[in-house]
Amino acid sequence: MTNESGDRPGARVLYVDGAAERATPVVDALREAGFTAERAPSAEAARDALATDPPACVVSEQDLPDGSGLQLLGEVREQWEALPFLIFTAVGDEHLASAAISAGVTDYVPRDPPEKQRGALVDAVEAALADADRRFADVTEALKDRSMDEAPVGITIADGNRRDTPLIYVNEAFEELTGYDEAQVLGRNCNLLQGPDSADESVAEMAEAIDAGEPVRVELRNYTRDGEEFWNRVDIAPVENDAGEVTHYVGFQTDVTERVEAEREARRQAEKARAERETVEALLDRLDGLVTDVTSGLLGAETRAAAEAAVTERLVATDEYAVAWIGEAEPGTDTITPDTWAGDAEPPALELAADAEDPVARAVRTGERQFVGADGVPEVYADKLPDGAGGLAALPLRYGDVSYGVLAVVLRADASLSEPEERVLSAVAQSTAMALHDLTSQRLLGSDDVTELTFSLSGADPFFVDLSAELDAEFVHAGTVTREEGPTTLFFETDADPDAVVEAAASREDVLGCTAVTSGDGRSVVEFTVAESPLVQLLLDRGGRIAAASASDGAGELTVESPPEAQPRQVVEAVEDGVAGADLTAYREHERPAGTRTDVRARIDDRLTDRQSTALRTAIVGGFFEWPRETNGEDLAASMDIGRSTFHQHLRAVQRKVFEELYG
Repeated sequence: MTNESGDRPGARVLYVDGAAERATPVVDALREAGFTAERAPSAEAARDALATDPPACVVSEQDLPDGSGLQLLGEVREQWEALPFLIFTAVGDEHLASAAISAGVTDYVPRDPPEKQRGALVDAVEAALADADRRFADVTEALKDRSMDEAPVGITIADGNRRDTPLIYVNEAFEELTGYDEAQVLGRNCNLLQGPDSADESVAEMAEAIDAGEPVRVELRNYTRDGEEFWNRVDIAPVENDAGEVTHYVGFQTDVTERVEAEREARRQAEKARAERETVEALLDRLDGLVTDVTSGLLGAETRAAAEAAVTERLVATDEYAVAWIGEAEPGTDTITPDTWAGDAEPPALELAADAEDPVARAVRTGERQFVGADGVPEVYADKLPDGAGGLAALPLRYGDVSYGVLAVVLRADASLSEPEERVLSAVAQSTAMALHDLTSQRLLGSDDVTELTFSLSGADPFFVDLSAELDAEFVHAGTVTREEGPTTLFFETDADPDAVVEAAASREDVLGCTAVTSGDGRSVVEFTVAESPLVQLLLDRGGRIAAASASDGAGELTVESPPEAQPRQVVEAVEDGVAGADLTAYREHERPAGTRTDVRARIDDRLTDRQSTALRTAIVGGFFEWPRETNGEDLAASMDIGRSTFHQHLRAVQRKVFEELYG
């Protein structure tokens, strides 16, 4: 496309003609008339020019290299309905003129005679542009008024030449926003929207901008005619006259209440989240220290009383806890009483019925943790504290199915239980129960005081009672080997034929394996391997052990020992519930000599020969006593350069001497 500018600036006219020689005089005539003329040599070039920067007017020859002026007119009208478009041609006739008018041509100017008609073209272009200016001016004024009246934001105009800058115009949106009718606000200052909570800083900022004749934007709390508050974004712009003097102020009022409230709520939530995060972090730090201290206290305790005191005293050392105590149900009275107490209040004469609705009794009865708020704390605790209680946690102390009582924690009036705190207190209770279980088990191993319980046995369980009936033989318990993982091994001395015992045991589902360990003089020691022993596990869970067990002709007797802390009633109930046909026949408390492990081992070592000690150590290291066995006697015998039978003779001698030392 060729661009040719006139001597003086004017409206841009795009002239479309493929013949340069014919187009030049036309372009010159338009330039001389004051227009800025641009020539497009084809319809394609014209379309590009229109797409890039539409001119004020288009003049086209009908005969174009790639189409016609009429076709180009149709394309222009699809996009620019009001753009002046003239056809200037010498090839037309009445039919072309009629078609052009139907297509929306602004004017149709014949080319011949050329010199005269170029002047006619200039006149036609000027007329078309003038008519367009008039139409655009009319539309602009009408549109301006309508746009202001119907704009979705409040619009005001204030007179800057009059005192107090009164309003002289408000639109409908302003009336809807403020509740004021036009007649109620014209002649008044727009500050009628301000009220007691309108920010002084924002009001002052608007006043300073108006005095300086500068635009301003503020957000402030305004009030409707009914006194309802809303957040108003006010934009004020000065309007100047031709001399540059401010004569009016136009204002835009936008209701931004939802956004402001949303932002304020977001800030409130962020602040709340920050405060909660800080609270949780402080809580976690405190609880972490609590768990660490409680664990240390439990590890250092040598007795149950010391363990309970370590837990309760550490709990009340925390600012939130006023009282902590541990108690358990008394077997004879079905009441719960505190055994260990720590805190601000003196221990009450507390005896809770096991079936009471007190949270502590409920925890013992159901085995479930109980957490209650201030309203759920029984008066027996709340009345003991000067300001009352803020809540209570009652946590069963259970290891497996063994109960070691309950831990009760009473909160101060200004404290409450959070979810993390409930979890930590539950962990403290679990650690306490495990520690009490370990102490109870250790107590049995090293205590002089034991509780001895004797049960009669009948029926098919335990297996040795049933075997005694089937084989018409006697079985006497000689020892038990338990493992953290894997089966349990029980040793019995019997007068039955060992091969018959092995054969009979093979048909039982509760016996994994049976081996004759020793035989001679009409009696044998037989090893039974069972997947699990409910009886042994019940006793282990309660810190007990089998002191003696025997069976003959389908009737048996079992004697177990447990420390006093193991609660004999629980042991009795566990054995009778877990072993069919078990009935308590005797109960007594007595002392037993307590030798140390070192003493027992020293006595055993004194009785073993060097070869027997070597055979024992070889069997232990070689995994001979593991299940399943990692090696066999033949391999171990070869490692000692002895025969298999000799190796087993050494082991049988070791077993006999160990059993005699432990049970003789």
